Amino acid sequence: MAEESLYCPDCHRSTEVVLDHATGDTVCTECALVLEAHYIDEGSEWRNFADDGGGEDRDPSRVGGPNDPFLSNAPLVTRIAYSGPQKAQADGGHALPRMRVNVGGADPEQSLVEAFQAIADMADRLGLVATIRDGAKDVYKKLDEAKACPRGKKRDVFYAACLYIACRNDGKPRTYKELATVTRAGASAKKEIGRMTTLIKKVLGEEAGQQVLDIGVVSATDYLRRFCSRLGMGNQEMRAAQEAARRLEAGLDVRRNPESIAAAISYMVVQRAGASKTAKDVSMATGVAEVTIKEAHKDLAPHAEMLFA
Repeated sequence: MAEESLYCPDCHRSTEVVLDHATGDTVCTECALVLEAHYIDEGSEWRNFADDGGGEDRDPSRVGGPNDPFLSNAPLVTRIAYSGPQKAQADGGHALPRMRVNVGGADPEQSLVEAFQAIADMADRLGLVATIRDGAKDVYKKLDEAKACPRGKKRDVFYAACLYIACRNDGKPRTYKELATVTRAGASAKKEIGRMTTLIKKVLGEEAGQQVLDIGVVSATDYLRRFCSRLGMGNQEMRAAQEAARRLEAGLDVRRNPESIAAAISYMVVQRAGASKTAKDVSMATGVAEVTIKEAHKDLAPHAEMLFA
């Protein structure tokens, strides 16, 4: 593809030229004369590992990781540490001291780097957006500065709690059970994530004396879009479910968790639509126990006409 125009001495006029990136030659498109050789590209270096053939759909990636705004991104340094004093040899000479060369970034941030990587991996597995991932990093860094981060086996549960807070702050809440699925303990870590979340609220909210959390109140509508999507509902059914949730919040006082209410409304919508979805199918899609869905459905069934009028 032509990039610009240069004067060609063979064509005796200004012609369009192309740059051959493999050889660094600038070539005239009219007569193929090499006008300039060994061009040096001063732009950013790109490498492509997804498609070595270099096709049109190649997916280039910039060499080196991007800067993390939550780290100081200190430049790489080299340290030489001597292991001990010199010892005399039998022939009267001196042996060279043993040396250890460390190449890397700032050591104090190594724990942060590992935590941020673990949080990013969890966010990817949950399909969370970058704003939630960065929000969880921000929460963790504040806790690290407050010396409130636990060590040992509970670290992954703590990372999940940071993601829970970030999801709430972003208005896209996830249940404890959903977050527990990306921990080593699995679903059994649900209660532990809840306890860690309470600890985070206490450290960054009440004791800190400043407004660093804005998690608000979770409602059934916050879960419905995701639940309906997992059940394969169309836009019409999804709108009906959201409207039912709004009517319930405005006119009824149902003492159940928002995720249980959202799962029960989803179950009612698929039943009214004539879909062959059972309570078990809804349970698998929402993560809410089948028994809980049926009990919440019993509470809402008498008000079906009001909810779906």
